[in-house]
Amino acid sequence: MIVFLTLLYVAALMLVWKLGIIRMNLAWKLSPIVWFLVLLVGLFIPMQWGAPAGPVAVFRFVDEIVPAVSGQVTEVPVKPLTKLKRGDVLFQIDPAPFQYEVRRLEAALIDAKQQPELLASDVSIAEAALATAAAERERASGEFQRSEKLLPSNAVSQQEYDDDKRTAEVADRAYDEAEARLQQAKLKLDASTSSGVNTAVAQAEEQLAEAKYNLEQTTVRAPADGIVQQLALRPGTRVAAIPLSSKLVFIESDRQRISMAVNQNQLRYVKVGQPAEIVLKYLPGTTLQAKVLGIADVTSGGQVRSSGVIEDVSPKQEYPEPLQVVLEITDDRVSVEEIPGGAVGTAAIYTQKSQFTHLIRRVMMRMQTWLNYIL
Repeated sequence: MIVFLTLLYVAALMLVWKLGIIRMNLAWKLSPIVWFLVLLVGLFIPMQWGAPAGPVAVFRFVDEIVPAVSGQVTEVPVKPLTKLKRGDVLFQIDPAPFQYEVRRLEAALIDAKQQPELLASDVSIAEAALATAAAERERASGEFQRSEKLLPSNAVSQQEYDDDKRTAEVADRAYDEAEARLQQAKLKLDASTSSGVNTAVAQAEEQLAEAKYNLEQTTVRAPADGIVQQLALRPGTRVAAIPLSSKLVFIESDRQRISMAVNQNQLRYVKVGQPAEIVLKYLPGTTLQAKVLGIADVTSGGQVRSSGVIEDVSPKQEYPEPLQVVLEITDDRVSVEEIPGGAVGTAAIYTQKSQFTHLIRRVMMRMQTWLNYIL
């Protein structure tokens, strides 16, 4: 642009000389150089931070579709490059094994719900057994005490005394065993309940919920509005829930990122919300209105990774990377969904500094958009 304006000045100078308005002397001959320097120092250098410009590119969010469950594909109803809505079916995994698991766990849940009643009945049985053992112990103890009193008078034989003694001891051990069984039954009943919920029932419900979730995941759906870029998946293919193995590539149509590269020394006055203009090669002759959405505060060379390598600062000083400024198109003439990912061009941001340079930058942007027809 500075060369163009200098050429215009030279053309105007030649015109006024030809018309005899001025006489061509050394001062007028050197004036184009002065004009060039004035434009450079007074206009184009301030424009670098007053209205910085740089390359811009449109990025699309790409989702690599990996199923949450493994199985054999039975149906692939989608077609590549066809618009899809969020929730549309991408492909279907054979649900039969997962249905079997759901039915098995439903039966297990019914069985688990009976466990509290069974454990309570075990406590009742143990209490009844303890009562029987207590009565038997009391009877055996009374017989033994009677034999012990009658033995000195030979009213009972030594054999009868020994039998009554053994019976009393067996009754004592039976009572202790019945008491232990009751304690065990109560512990099982208490241990089966946590916060008023039977643990077996809770565990069965969680397993059933997980099985139902896996069954739902056999139908793989579109995560957003978009298209399937490439589709090599066919019925009969076995898929696995491995993140490193995507089965199809899905491009979202309702999300995009428009990034502009701005040199580090031109970024100091750029703020969120400032107006901007975008010129894309995909849309020659059109200057799109936009605004600054955000500024990425790190470059690829400014990231610290977990490694044993010490970062080398020298290359970053020699070749400083530009920072990315994220833009948002505010122009109603075009839908962002219509702009393909990978579209490139030029963008300019209009800051609050050196606003007298904005007009020249706007002219340059419009010159660029018309040049996009041939370049």
